[in-house]
Amino acid sequence: MAFNRDLKLKKPIVEDYSYSLEEAFNKGKNETRDRYRAMLFMYQNQLEAITAKHDEEREVYRVQGKLELLKELFKKDARRKEKNKLKTELVLAKEKIDGVKIPYVDCLQCFSFCVVSATNIGIYLLVL
Repeated sequence: MAFNRDLKLKKPIVEDYSYSLEEAFNKGKNETRDRYRAMLFMYQNQLEAITAKHDEEREVYRVQGKLELLKELFKKDARRKEKNKLKTELVLAKEKIDGVKIPYVDCLQCFSFCVVSATNIGIYLLVL
């Protein structure tokens, strides 16, 4: 019996959805704004990772171009040290590319948050 009495004392609908329509609307608006801020933050992180990977790929292509130029200009052993140095730079640049990870943004998961917020507001309106 004490358990049922404790449930009656609490007001779960009021705690979750507030007393008035204005408060419910403002709460939903704030949650939506926060959700979109989080989505923008995820996309910003993804864009930064893509940019970092692009920079590393440019470095690889730069070193590959130098290496090809040396192959064409000096077919013999004239620049063996520089060629070996460029080969090691190429290996290091390729390792850097493998180290850059791009986060995956799941649009369906972001959409499910929107459905939950709209459902909560709809439930509040039905309760009134």
